[in-house]
Amino acid sequence: IIYLRPETAQGIFVNFLNVQKTGRMKIPFGIAQTGKAFRNEIVARQFIFRMREFEQMEMQFFVRPGTEMEWYNYWKETRMKWHKSLGFGDENYRYHDHLKLAHYANAACDIEFNFPFGFKELEGIHSRTDFDLKAHEQHSGKKLQYFDPELNQNYVPYVVETSVGLDRLFLATLSK
Repeated sequence: IIYLRPETAQGIFVNFLNVQKTGRMKIPFGIAQTGKAFRNEIVARQFIFRMREFEQMEMQFFVRPGTEMEWYNYWKETRMKWHKSLGFGDENYRYHDHLKLAHYANAACDIEFNFPFGFKELEGIHSRTDFDLKAHEQHSGKKLQYFDPELNQNYVPYVVETSVGLDRLFLATLSK
């Protein structure tokens, strides 16, 4: 039996305190990476749009609890501006706000692109709350809390994630 990682984000969560402390980072701050992710439920039929193995570019942006929706909206708008700056035409992009949320999220949307086969997800933006850091705390027994000097208190940060499929971005470039 072989298990492949379904997302690249968990490495960021495990190393959150290492990055925060060595970089002397103050919240809000983000950690970004590119890496391989895998989907074992995929039926490979849609060229490079749906593959079992793909490159993912992610950023986990750590914020003070209670400010996550402000940052979620900021990243939603900022990422859309970035996509539109590529010059493929504003009419080729739209938001798809999720009505049914993942168990870890309190908000989620996709930036969709008008591929030759219709509008499909290009990037996901999710407010992941403090689910991941708290789950790692619980299972590792190690605290993953941030000391906020402005509030003079410790807390587990909330996270806003942006996640782009590099292969899908390449396909969007090829199709326009």
